[in-house]
Amino acid sequence: MNHKTKINYFSHAGVICFFLCSTLFIGCSAPEKRLKKERLTLVYRQQSSFDTEIKKLRLEHPIKISAEQTTNHLLSLHYEELSLLGKKKYVFSSNDVLEIASLITKALNRIKSNKILHYEVETPSGKTTGTIFRVKGDINWRFETINGINFSNTGFPGFKGSSWQLLPKNGQHFHKEHTVLGNDQKRNWIIANLDLPVQSRRGLKLGLLKKISGKSPDPQSPKQKPPTSSPSSEKGEFEKRLQFLK
Repeated sequence: MNHKTKINYFSHAGVICFFLCSTLFIGCSAPEKRLKKERLTLVYRQQSSFDTEIKKLRLEHPIKISAEQTTNHLLSLHYEELSLLGKKKYVFSSNDVLEIASLITKALNRIKSNKILHYEVETPSGKTTGTIFRVKGDINWRFETINGINFSNTGFPGFKGSSWQLLPKNGQHFHKEHTVLGNDQKRNWIIANLDLPVQSRRGLKLGLLKKISGKSPDPQSPKQKPPTSSPSSEKGEFEKRLQFLK
C-alpha cells in the first residue's frame, strides 16, 4: 500500500466512523423527563413509543376533566386477585386518591395531542403503574402493575395467566382487540365514560370528592388545619413543572 492509498484509506475510514458516531448520537433519545411529587411520578410519553394497538388510536387531548371527575374515576377502579383465596379490592386507597387526584387532573388538562400520560404511584405493597388517555370521548385506564404485581395477558392453555384482572363497574368496560380469532378482552385496560354515571360511595362517605373538588371546608370544624402555603403559589409551581415535562 503506497502513501496515497494509505491517505485515501484513512480518509474513508474517518468518514465512516464519523457517520456511525453521528447515527448513534441521533439514535440515542434524550433522558425521559419525569415529574415526581411525594409518592407520585408523572411522565408525558410520545404516542409513537407505544405498541401498535395504541399507535393507531386517535387521541383526543388535552382532556378537559375536573378534579372531582378524576377523583370519582380513581375511587371507582376495582380489581380481583386471580388466586384460590383471591379478593376483590380497590386499585387505589383513599389516601392514594387524596394525594394524586388533583395532580393527575392538572396533567391531563395540559397533555398534548400526541402524548400519553404515564404515572407511577408508590404504595406500601409496591408500585401501581399505568397510562391514561382519551379516545372517542371516553377515558382509558391501562394498567401495567398493581401493588407491585405485573399484569400478563396470557391466558392460553399451557401458559400461566395474570394474577389479577380489573373489574368493570357502571360506565366502564374492557378494551377489546379485534383479531382473527375474535374479540380479545384486555383485562388490564378499562374504558370509561368521562363523567361516570355513579358516584363512588367511598368518596361520598369519606368526603374525598368534596375535598378534591375545592369546596370550602366547614369553618366550625376544629380539626381543620390552615394550609402551610398559598394554594395559588403551589398551583403556579406545579404548572411550571408540567411545562418542563413537555
